[in-house]
Amino acid sequence: MNNTLDTAIQTVITVAVLAIAVLPAIIGTIRDRRIDVQLRDAQEGRDRRTGVLIVFDLAYGRHEDRVFRANAGRSSK
Repeated sequence: MNNTLDTAIQTVITVAVLAIAVLPAIIGTIRDRRIDVQLRDAQEGRDRRTGVLIVFDLAYGRHEDRVFRANAGRSSK
């Protein structure tokens, strides 16, 4: 009984140490991939949520013009 319990405790400790060592690398890889996708979408001028080009909108004009109007409205307050 004691030998089985010791083996189980050693296994849990080993898995915990392995998780502590590997988890930051996995999280970092996922974060880097997300940032790479965001940079690629920004370079292509795409909105990730809709997949639509955000350079020009038929209803509101060029993206830069919309940003200018939005910022101009904020600065006047």
